[in-house]
Amino acid sequence: MKYHKLVENAGRPQGFWGKMMIKSMNKGHSELTDWALVHLEIKRNYNALDIGCGGGKTVSKLCKRIGNGKVFGIDYSELCVEKSKKLNKNNIMCGKASILQSSVSSLPFEDNKFDVITAVETYYFWPDKLNDLKEVYRVLKSGGKLLLVFEMVKSEEEPHKWDKVEKSLGIEAVSKDGIADILLHAGYQNIRTYSKSSTGWLCVTAEKE
Repeated sequence: MKYHKLVENAGRPQGFWGKMMIKSMNKGHSELTDWALVHLEIKRNYNALDIGCGGGKTVSKLCKRIGNGKVFGIDYSELCVEKSKKLNKNNIMCGKASILQSSVSSLPFEDNKFDVITAVETYYFWPDKLNDLKEVYRVLKSGGKLLLVFEMVKSEEEPHKWDKVEKSLGIEAVSKDGIADILLHAGYQNIRTYSKSSTGWLCVTAEKE
């Protein structure tokens, strides 16, 4: 029952079990995020965006690496926005962070705003992946980079590893070739994939021309 309730709240956390899921994600995704961020250059004056910020842990990590820049986080879950604001209270008070309720399909930002954009374990839930990637492309600066981070990855060795989660949530795990192909079709260049063989983790960086 606990697992079922947690999984139900993976996409858009709400209520008691949503709070439990946010807490679980902040803890469970931390090491994954640290590993992925190694593959992304972040300068102290950068403007950054975390899409699907959840409980705000990635926003917090980005704030530690950015000096006079700013980190924005968006999530379409009202509860996630609330929890992310709480975790990043000090960063928000000093003007280093801002958390907004929004969908990836219609980002509330002007063109060419961000140096880096991250999305940790949220891409599966994007409603229109090709067009959503194009929307992300719009708000990236020329030369800016997108970092997509995945735990749910299809492999030839374990083709059915994520079947239960996929069926429960109505989502699909990604493949290395598949994510690289859709990024290419969305207009990105310099697409690079990185895998951690001991875990099956995958992260992908892609650049705006």
